Amino acid sequence: MAKFSQNTLNQVAGFDGQIIAQELVYEQKDFWNFSWASDLTYTGGWVTGSTPVNLTGATIDAQIIRRAITNFRDSRTGLDFEINDYPLVPAVAVVTASEATDDTFTCDTVGLLYVGKPIQFTGTVFGGVAINTTYYVTSIPTATTFTISSTSGGPTFALTTATGSMIANTIKPSPISLPISNIVAAAGTFTMTIDDDTWDLIAGDPDLDINATDPACFPGRVKISFPAVGSQPAYDEIVFLLFLVASDGVVNNG
Repeated sequence: MAKFSQNTLNQVAGFDGQIIAQELVYEQKDFWNFSWASDLTYTGGWVTGSTPVNLTGATIDAQIIRRAITNFRDSRTGLDFEINDYPLVPAVAVVTASEATDDTFTCDTVGLLYVGKPIQFTGTVFGGVAINTTYYVTSIPTATTFTISSTSGGPTFALTTATGSMIANTIKPSPISLPISNIVAAAGTFTMTIDDDTWDLIAGDPDLDINATDPACFPGRVKISFPAVGSQPAYDEIVFLLFLVASDGVVNNG
């Protein structure tokens, strides 16, 4: 398991927050079993017993969101990097023409596009597309042309012939919920399932390249919300999360 520097962990969890940090590969499945307890019993310096925290009535929620990372390095104290909003640069291409005969857009470069990538157009749109509407790249015939679909994996969108200047942008991410199961309230236990196949990662994503410097990054938290009981107010317990996802050695290996 990868070791993360304290500087990296502090960006997510602060200076004293509990955190789970893990390095994954593309489409890896895993899980974490949680046991919530209090009143630890120590014998000879070792924990020999505890009292489970009853989770009856508590709401358990786990969420992550994609972030960008920079200054990634493997230091003596562990993996060290800076966490930023994703994407670092929203604009991925300047589109200047659309062609109805083959339904292609012409742009300055397709270097940041890949098949399946969701994009939105801003500026003065043309070619039949709508502003701030999600489309998906379906093909990249040349170094300056691409086609789109209005649905993921759907048919090619029919364009009209036109010229102009609009921007194709990477879409800002939304929070992703992680499944919580196997709740045994009286024992204070539950399971959080990890399946990065559901995290909107697509083969072709540059962060999954075998030689990518910066892998995909997903910080988040597990939140256990306890209701008010008698004179005790409602309160939350938080465990922070940090996942890195890299190539599995097969996807994006070129």
